[in-house]
Amino acid sequence: MVEGKNMKNIILLKLGGSLITDKSKPFTARMHIIEDLARQIKEALNENPQLQLVIGNGSGSFAHYPAVQYKMNGKIINEDQKMGFGFVQDAASQLNRIIVLTLLKAGVRAISLNPSSMIISKGGKIKKFFIEPVINLLNLGMTPVLYGDIVYDETLGAKIYSTEQLLTEIAMRFKKRGIIVKKIIHNGATKGVLDQKGELIPTISRKNFSSLKKVFSSIKGFDVTGGMLHKVEESLKLADSGFESLIINGFSKKNLLKDALLGKKVIGTHIYG
Repeated sequence: MVEGKNMKNIILLKLGGSLITDKSKPFTARMHIIEDLARQIKEALNENPQLQLVIGNGSGSFAHYPAVQYKMNGKIINEDQKMGFGFVQDAASQLNRIIVLTLLKAGVRAISLNPSSMIISKGGKIKKFFIEPVINLLNLGMTPVLYGDIVYDETLGAKIYSTEQLLTEIAMRFKKRGIIVKKIIHNGATKGVLDQKGELIPTISRKNFSSLKKVFSSIKGFDVTGGMLHKVEESLKLADSGFESLIINGFSKKNLLKDALLGKKVIGTHIYG
């Protein structure tokens, strides 16, 4: 039997692909950044033993590159794309293994979970999500680490799901089971959502979102999952169900992620309902 109703201090954390990789260079991890993030995560867990994390890493310059190369952003229509399915999944898992090993070396009880082995999609929407391993591992005191991945789709053949989409799905399914998600934190490459002058937009809600859409611009390098606009749209879906999201800059102030995990006031964009 899956437990979990007593979990009350869970944070879903995304480590952005633009932060942990150089998205202009295929298969290039920023190891010094990854190692520092792992240190901050470990220190936060040490300072608050009640804190539990589900981490999702973006694919950055790893899976995005073969996804573009094999045109995996639509329906599988040729044999070459079946090879692309495998190459995208392999690339995504490579970066995840780097993240997990770095967390383990820092002393975090991290464990990799492959979305391609847990999800069946149909028509671009998640049909089945075997989420019990995430809950059971949290109960055991582990830190599950998932990632944006390509999964089998009954209609399309394959479908890419971003880390944001997976974290949204986890949050919603946790809520149905009475598991409390305290916050969703996106640790990326900017200090939050920026306006056309490069200034921080401190809060976003349904009330001001429509007027802000014009500020979003495309991300440099490979990205098939929608960039900042997609991140905000997924956060607003969560906000509609009562979840708070925070977008912060992994390149900025020392220990910013640690402070955010511990609930301290930090610079970033807060997204509410």
